[in-house]
Amino acid sequence: MIYFGVGAVWIVFADLLLGYIPPHSFAINRLAFICVTGATLYFVASRYTYRLNLSMRAEQESGARARAYFESAAEGIVQLDSDGLIRQMNRRALAIFGYTESEILGQPVEILVPPRLRERHLTHRASFFSAPRSRRMGAGMDIIGARKDGSEFAAEVSLSHIVHDEADHVIAFVSDVTARRVMEREARRNETLHALGAVAAGIAHELNNPLAVVATRVELMLSSAGELPAETREDLQVVHRNVERASRISHNLLALARQRPSARAPVDVNGSIEEIVTLVFGEARTSGLMIDLKLDHSIARVNGDQVGLEQVIVNLLMNARDASADRIRIETRTDSDRAGWIQVIVTDNGVGVAPEVLARVFDPFYTTKEQGTGLGLWLSDRVIHDHGGTIQAESKPGQGTSFVIRLPGIEREEAAASAVG
Repeated sequence: MIYFGVGAVWIVFADLLLGYIPPHSFAINRLAFICVTGATLYFVASRYTYRLNLSMRAEQESGARARAYFESAAEGIVQLDSDGLIRQMNRRALAIFGYTESEILGQPVEILVPPRLRERHLTHRASFFSAPRSRRMGAGMDIIGARKDGSEFAAEVSLSHIVHDEADHVIAFVSDVTARRVMEREARRNETLHALGAVAAGIAHELNNPLAVVATRVELMLSSAGELPAETREDLQVVHRNVERASRISHNLLALARQRPSARAPVDVNGSIEEIVTLVFGEARTSGLMIDLKLDHSIARVNGDQVGLEQVIVNLLMNARDASADRIRIETRTDSDRAGWIQVIVTDNGVGVAPEVLARVFDPFYTTKEQGTGLGLWLSDRVIHDHGGTIQAESKPGQGTSFVIRLPGIEREEAAASAVG
């Protein structure tokens, strides 16, 4: 259509031009002149159109390739304008954050940040646009992203500044690094375990000799001092039993350092709890600390290391006491969710634990106590997991804390062994 229009205009123009030229001045045929010049114009116009089409096709192909790269990138890509509004997100970014394009485009970028961090992010965004440059975010700090469902994840973000339509834009490359952070923590945990093993071996070795001396002296006193009052003899027996317990704990530390499993035998969990409360926390009643027992004596026994399991209970009771609790409840029962399993629940009415602390209570060397080592709950978690069970902490500030231990009973373990055999 363009060619026909141009040709028609040229015919009219040429006809008018030649109308002013006297016929005897030039030996030229008017029709021949129009055809030749029209053909020339048509050739020039067609070449121009051909080149224009090639340029447009190349531009379309380049745009398609750029879009393909954008959509197939392994990282999430988010484009923002200078007002912090989201203009583009590739498929990976939509998958990471859990949105669709219609839900997210035009929204402020702070929607991708946890609510508690949004005010701070506004300040960071303003600072970036005041002096824009390409850089990686999060040097020396953790970056947290927020999904549509409210869940959070560890992220890495790189920013690139571009100018589009004479306006500042930002391209953010986002990666979900949760799995990598877990692997890094596990690697650090393993390094800590190796270091702790060496420390545990040294401590156990140094404790064995003085414990042996104390045990020997107490035994001599018990065997040769028949005239001692009954109360004194009973106190010596308590000392002797606790020295034996400390010696067993020392041997367990050595086993932990050598990564050898402790000897297993049927354990009456209720009996162990009663003995701990009587021997270790008997004096607590005189200080106003109440320990309530609600023990289900029909629960199954556990195939395990009695000293290790008792140490877990002792750790939980001491933590409850240190949390300013004046009442501790210990309950045992059959696990209603898992056939053949039992539960041990230790609950206190102390000050409770903040959520950020609760998430780390089982980390080695993490403690909020001035004189704490951060090993008690970590060792407790390790012991329970070595027995094939789980331990979970539940708490709210000001409302006390509960630790729920779940362990497979002997019947459950025998059934599992039979199924494997």
